[in-house]
Amino acid sequence: MSVFKHKNGYYGYNFMYKGKRYCKTFKGFSKDEVAQFEVVHKAELVKRGYDITQKKDYYLDELIADYKEYRKAHYTRPDEFDYVIDKFYKLIGNKNVEQIIASDIEKYIALRLNKVKNSSINRELDIIRRIFSLGIENKKLFVNPCLSVKDLRIENPPERYLTKEEEKALLAVCNPIMQAIIITALHTGGRENEILSLKWEDIFFKEGYLILRNTKNNRPRKLKMTPTLKNVLALLPRLSEYVFTSPETGTRYKDIHSTFDRAVKRSKIPHITFHKLRHTTASRLNEMGIDIVTIQKMLDHSDIKTTMRYTHNAKSSIDNAIMALDKY
Repeated sequence: MSVFKHKNGYYGYNFMYKGKRYCKTFKGFSKDEVAQFEVVHKAELVKRGYDITQKKDYYLDELIADYKEYRKAHYTRPDEFDYVIDKFYKLIGNKNVEQIIASDIEKYIALRLNKVKNSSINRELDIIRRIFSLGIENKKLFVNPCLSVKDLRIENPPERYLTKEEEKALLAVCNPIMQAIIITALHTGGRENEILSLKWEDIFFKEGYLILRNTKNNRPRKLKMTPTLKNVLALLPRLSEYVFTSPETGTRYKDIHSTFDRAVKRSKIPHITFHKLRHTTASRLNEMGIDIVTIQKMLDHSDIKTTMRYTHNAKSSIDNAIMALDKY
């Protein structure tokens, strides 16, 4: 075996294959585990015919180009995380992908620490991981340098939901269009971009449903409208093809964070973000006994674990559950 201990304390392996050297380090793994990685690596080289002597050298900019093409084909907002890619590329340069190691990823983490939340850094790491995993799928590198890099620990604050009393106070200080946006969010569980992209042609008043098309997972969602939502939308003026259009500019709203934040301050309720309205919808459904799978489908979550984070059981619900045992 050719396992060694790097000066940074990580174990790695270093071996020759058909006249070329292959070297990788792994953070957080023992000497024996890294030795197993080496065995698997060598076996895969033989199994896949992965001949380093004949393999073309690939560089980071090529993997990034592949990833951006992939996002264009699979995501509605393909450039959403370009800032992550740009920062990472600027930090480590256009390296040969086989020379990018775990310590390069750690440099990125160090760059972002104390500038954004740990949860944001973890999301950014997911983007970087995906760049390299796609490179592996395209057979442009063998080992993902992010393999041994662990997510940062997150201290989750108490979840924030909008109560019915707070909802009334918030709506009372909003103009009709902002009221309609908030009610749409609470009665569909839609994401901000899904709601603001809603067109009149996607609302079927007679049939009683609407379709959210510009979704995160690129899957349109057909949702039944509550009577409240149907009445609110029917009262809005049709200023353009988009439902939520500014009367001043005649163009659709693209970002309502600032407007929503000002409304929250005017209402004098505790701070809450627009995205928490989505959490509120999930929580309310959960309290009414709607099963978690139905909530997952309504909110368009690909992983049910995400839905479980959005829902909670109020103490009253738990107390009622306990008392029900006495009646069994």
